[in-house]
Amino acid sequence: MSGWNYLRLLALGAIWGMSFIFMRVAAPMFGAVGTALIRVSLGAMVLIGLLRWQGVRLRLWSNWRTYGVIGLMNTAVPFSLFAWAALSIPSAYMATMNALAPLFTAVFAWILIGEALTWQRFVAFGIGLVGVAVLVGIGPATITLSVILGVLAALLAAVCYGFAAAFTRRSAMSLPPLAVAAGSQITSTLILLPVFLINSLFKPPLVLQATPSEWSTPLAAALLLGILCTGIAYSLFFRLIADEGATRAITVTFLVPVAASLWATIFLHESVTIGSFAGIAMVLFGTAMSLRNKPKLPAKA
Repeated sequence: MSGWNYLRLLALGAIWGMSFIFMRVAAPMFGAVGTALIRVSLGAMVLIGLLRWQGVRLRLWSNWRTYGVIGLMNTAVPFSLFAWAALSIPSAYMATMNALAPLFTAVFAWILIGEALTWQRFVAFGIGLVGVAVLVGIGPATITLSVILGVLAALLAAVCYGFAAAFTRRSAMSLPPLAVAAGSQITSTLILLPVFLINSLFKPPLVLQATPSEWSTPLAAALLLGILCTGIAYSLFFRLIADEGATRAITVTFLVPVAASLWATIFLHESVTIGSFAGIAMVLFGTAMSLRNKPKLPAKA
């Protein structure tokens, strides 16, 4: 890997680690769906600009079904679930659940593509789930119903990422990666907008009742989440894939939980305990074991 691509890899790990911080700040003000909607719509704008700059054809009308499934399962649902989980669990918890996505990718690759699911991957899956239990059981957060539900929501988001990665490999490999990224952000925006409007009728987001001084910081977090952690991060990630291949690009999966824990400690003063390190280490070990033979495209946070 070239020196510039090492820098891109480190920057991508740091950026995606920040995404969990930004969700923790933005979600209480804009709500889970509102936070996800801001994120995907801004990400779509950045990616559309990159498409035009690089001269890549989107072909939205001819590929809307493929983009729609990827947008739903790789963006709209998991982004909303992570934003909802951010209301009740620490950033390190969410980042660790995110790192399980390649394990679920292996399962769905077996279901959708027929790729062999070896005993090593079964063991890796078990280790990853035990790591989650360790993290939740002896991590810094007190076990409550809201924490358990938050962890389950983050796990479900990782399941969605796993399905989307396998589906993308089966149905979208002939499409330009940047077009898939932009198309999925556009369709997820169209999916989330009516959901947000309907949800706002029954439960208006807090921002409608807040003063500018109260929503300015959450708004900045939401803007960074969309522009930096989605639009720019996607461009870095697909450049890495183009230069180095998915096998090397996937190593960003191991940087995200560490970066998220570091940022959360610095900016949100979240506690990092021995249980945190033990749970994260077990999840990353399980992920590494799962990816040993044939790495998969990692999920984005």
